Amino acid sequence: MDDAVVVATRRGIVVHADDASIEALRDTLARRFAVRFRRFLDADLLARIQDAIDCGTFAIREDEGIAVELCLAPSRALDILMFVMNSPQMFGVVRAITGCGAIEAFAGRIYRFDPNVPHHDSWHDDTSGGPRLAGFSLNLSREPYRGGTFQIREKARPDDVIEVDNSGAGDAFLFRIAPELQHRVLPVDGAHAKTAFAGWFLAK
Repeated sequence: MDDAVVVATRRGIVVHADDASIEALRDTLARRFAVRFRRFLDADLLARIQDAIDCGTFAIREDEGIAVELCLAPSRALDILMFVMNSPQMFGVVRAITGCGAIEAFAGRIYRFDPNVPHHDSWHDDTSGGPRLAGFSLNLSREPYRGGTFQIREKARPDDVIEVDNSGAGDAFLFRIAPELQHRVLPVDGAHAKTAFAGWFLAK
């Protein structure tokens, strides 16, 4: 149902979802707190962004008590993605699915979990960093990686964990942010790193 409902191309956002598809996504988001956007980036735009990432520099970034990761310095790749995510069309899709109010902007970063570099991501709710309406994550990895699964749960039901395995290159997912929810990303192991673009839609 969530297959290619919205696609980012060099010419902009293309929305394929009709009213029934949007309603189904809203229902999934309410039940499972996350919805998938398969093939969110078309092949041409994905290759362009991956090439730009290869020319960039990663440095260790730490959110005290929450996460340690490698973060890409300002780059052409980040510029492209910020332009895509801050489009009116993207805001419209997110508002339709989440039922949230007006969106002011999207803020995000490109990060990497490298199995050769110590990293972690603890349970957290993302509510302390400003007026965040919804979260978003996009897989930019060139090679299939092992681990790195996104998990989300209700604080009142900590053993009932929902997992989102977003391992397809160019695939993305949208997830709920609320005081009663927590999420994290599991460690990566094996031979290949996980590279992703993640951030938040911010309230107006």
